[in-house]
Amino acid sequence: MPDIDLNNIDLTNLDLSALDRIAVWYGGLPAAVQTALTVVVGAVVAYVAFKIVAKIIKGIVISAIVAILAFLLTTVPGNIILHQAYDRVEQQVATSLSK
Repeated sequence: MPDIDLNNIDLTNLDLSALDRIAVWYGGLPAAVQTALTVVVGAVVAYVAFKIVAKIIKGIVISAIVAILAFLLTTVPGNIILHQAYDRVEQQVATSLSK
């Protein structure tokens, strides 16, 4: 089947979707312009995807650091406080028993 040049056909009476109209417009461009447009659009999409993924990874790394710090801040001081409280109770009991 030979290629049809859609540039020479009146498409106004056809019920084409927006995507179909973009495809017809894109197909009418010279090959070099199609390639350049594809590369530019691909680069923009890749950049946006990279930024989104970078923010997600940054959020995950920050969340992991915060979780580790929260764990350390609650376990180490908590352990020290409980250990000191246990020592104080032990001293009180020892003092009470020695009287």
